[in-house]
Amino acid sequence: MKYFKITSISFAICVGLTACSSMDKVPEANITYAPVWEYLPQNEGAINIEKDWWKAFESPQLTQLVEIAQQKNSDVIIASERVKQAELQMKIANASLFPTLSLNASSGEKRSKPEGGTWSNSGSTSVGLGASYEVDLWGGEMANRHAAKSNYRASVFSNEAVRLSISAGVATAWFNYLALQERTITAKKNVEIAERIQKIVDSLYRNGAATAADVAVQKTNLLSQQNALLPLQLQLDQTRAAIALLEGQVPQAYQLASEKISDLKIPKLSAGVPADVITRRPDVAIAEAQLKASSANVYAARTAFLPGLQLSGSAGKSASELFSLNSALQSTGWSLSLVQTIFAGGRVANQVRISESRRVELLEQYRKVILTALQETDDALNRVNITEQQENNQQNILTQASRSLKLNEDRYREGSIDLQTLLDSQRSFFQAQDSLVQQRLARLKATVDLYKALGGGWQNQ
Repeated sequence: MKYFKITSISFAICVGLTACSSMDKVPEANITYAPVWEYLPQNEGAINIEKDWWKAFESPQLTQLVEIAQQKNSDVIIASERVKQAELQMKIANASLFPTLSLNASSGEKRSKPEGGTWSNSGSTSVGLGASYEVDLWGGEMANRHAAKSNYRASVFSNEAVRLSISAGVATAWFNYLALQERTITAKKNVEIAERIQKIVDSLYRNGAATAADVAVQKTNLLSQQNALLPLQLQLDQTRAAIALLEGQVPQAYQLASEKISDLKIPKLSAGVPADVITRRPDVAIAEAQLKASSANVYAARTAFLPGLQLSGSAGKSASELFSLNSALQSTGWSLSLVQTIFAGGRVANQVRISESRRVELLEQYRKVILTALQETDDALNRVNITEQQENNQQNILTQASRSLKLNEDRYREGSIDLQTLLDSQRSFFQAQDSLVQQRLARLKATVDLYKALGGGWQNQ
């Protein structure tokens, strides 16, 4: 008998260890990583990414906006609550480690009358305590606990992904707002130039050096420049409202401070190597945690084919014994039950197949997330390089357009060129100014995308 108990305990330990070993074997994504990125950034002056990466742009207003969004944004709050829910689910799963206790009490009264006798009442009251515990003989409950823990970790990673996405969204929206402000200022300056040219044309017309057609053409040009301000103002208001929503604020009467987009610093980032995406991107960590949970679910589903072992016991006392000096229980009992499912209409087998199919799906999803992360990072690196070159080129174009406009204004006053040539110079100058702001914005957005693609300084511990 003693030998049987030792053997049973040894068998249970072996089963538990086998379960742990089986659940830890998560399928591999089988991806061969390149040694370096295809579009390597210039490493001169490159910085490592910090958790508060938005501070590298040296924009006090952006820092304030991100910090407020991290506290009041609805998506951030929702993600935080989902972490709490997953933690509670994990605690529910861990409750299988403990037995279930139940307390029951009953009271009743019976009235009877024997033949030829009188009516009499008799009552009974009892209190009982029951306990039951399902022995995790095959590690199925342990697998469920592993799955709950992995799901909890996935919710934690999802929370980090949401925070990164919101921070990037705030930064992008703020840069859009500054760019629209700058473009609006440029458009107003262009209107001022058009008004100045209008005065020149009117003066020349009064002196007989310009025609009525020249006056009409310039008037049309001035009205067109004034009309171009309206869509910019609309976009500015829409962007301001979008920032208010990200901040968890009412968009009506929401105000923002102002900064010059040209004053913002654009940091150069150290991108590391492609294999780093596994540990630095929360979306990859989410997919990995979900895959681990699915592997545990497969094991738990398979244990449903095996018999279950349940231990239960009970104890109770009647009312007449509750206050007696004798502390012995009136009734006690225990039972050991072995349950094996014989037929379930294919439910158990199909549940196993569903779990296995789900694991295959999540393995492919995990692989897809990694490949997407690699593509997004290389794409962001490429855009950072290209937009920097484009901004430098556009600055040179603006310098030449400004010089051309000034020279042509003087030449038009002298009568050496016609009005159309002057208008072309003005249009080129305006477009060069507007394009420079947009190139600056594109470079800032590419840098934000690179921060996001590289995980925003997050590390999977």
